[in-house]
Amino acid sequence: MTMLFRNGQPSTPSGLKVAAQSYASLEQIARQLDGHLPLAPLEPYKLDCVRILENTLIRAGFRLKVETTETLNDCAAFTIPEQSLIVFRDDIYDLLHKDHVYGRSTVIHELSHSVLQHAVTLHRGAVLGQHRFCEDSEWQAKALTAAIMMPIAACRVAISAEHLAWLCGTSVTASTYRLDRLKRDGLIGAGEEAGQYG
Repeated sequence: MTMLFRNGQPSTPSGLKVAAQSYASLEQIARQLDGHLPLAPLEPYKLDCVRILENTLIRAGFRLKVETTETLNDCAAFTIPEQSLIVFRDDIYDLLHKDHVYGRSTVIHELSHSVLQHAVTLHRGAVLGQHRFCEDSEWQAKALTAAIMMPIAACRVAISAEHLAWLCGTSVTASTYRLDRLKRDGLIGAGEEAGQYG
């Protein structure tokens, strides 16, 4: 589920308890998807999120349902992998078709829940917020979304966070966090995002 946060990141896990994943395992999953998701025309890194939602996921057996803002007033979208169902709020679906960053990232966020098979039935009895971030469905989906939308190859050729955001069709906030995370984990060098190692 893509939640609408107005005051930044939550201080406790906001999703359901799922099997733990590390950044490294999520990077591996993103690498396995690399080359299997359609890119926007003439763009070497920017995903074609409309095609992913309306073609790739449909071909994979998912059903897409668009609901009104009144029906889904507390979330932008959600996925039920065990029912092969993805539900989008109509205004977020419209943002996707306007190539808006939030609409685009919502598609990949919901794809991430599907790939990670975050099924509600796995977490009955888990108390919301009383688990580690690495066991959190929302944390995992956000981390995988970043890894899918901003592959390491793009991070290595970007000359700045702003350039990475432009290359990949993400927000500057997301690209800044992504570059910082990759540097912290030693996956790119401190000067690598400046295009020094393209």
